[in-house]
Amino acid sequence: MDIVKLNSTEFDQAANQLAAAFSQDPLIGHFLCDDKAAALKQMSRALLNFAQSYDRTYTTAGSPKGVAVWLPPEASQFNLSQLWQVVTSGLLIVPFYLRWDRILNFASFIGTELRLHDKAAPEPHWYLAMLGVSPECQGQGIGSKLLQPVLEEADRTNMPCYLETSTTGAVRFYQRLGFEIVHHGTFAGREYWAMKRKPQGA
Repeated sequence: MDIVKLNSTEFDQAANQLAAAFSQDPLIGHFLCDDKAAALKQMSRALLNFAQSYDRTYTTAGSPKGVAVWLPPEASQFNLSQLWQVVTSGLLIVPFYLRWDRILNFASFIGTELRLHDKAAPEPHWYLAMLGVSPECQGQGIGSKLLQPVLEEADRTNMPCYLETSTTGAVRFYQRLGFEIVHHGTFAGREYWAMKRKPQGA
């Protein structure tokens, strides 16, 4: 199975796949409005738009079966160009897809995640912003294949990788790829983990 970079013409299909993959996520679902499918699609599409300029979003060749959205080390260096990306990507309207009574909680959680991210990965690193495989294609090894291009580059350039997740199944999946838990917490009664992968074979 060949892994290729996602073309912008496939963003709608990719957003649908990501939305389906995260439809049962307990933590994300806690914050979303009643129309969770529409909310997840909007959030996924906005993230794809934001990540487009970094050109590190991968899918399967031919018929896309999943998506891995990576942000490279330079993405953490905030500047005016990145601010413009936030504005034009659609990320600013994400709050409209949240439950109104949980927007402040969502902002608090994002703040917690950002502080944890800065503390756990202060050095230049790759950030896995989102990984999703279509539900009907899960269990076929597609997720790990989607991650390989960046994991191999990270190993070659001696760079760590970082991510957050909120399901025990995902934790086990990432551990098999060399990620280690650097934080385990709860928010609104739901668990979440931060994980980091050191360069392998260094």
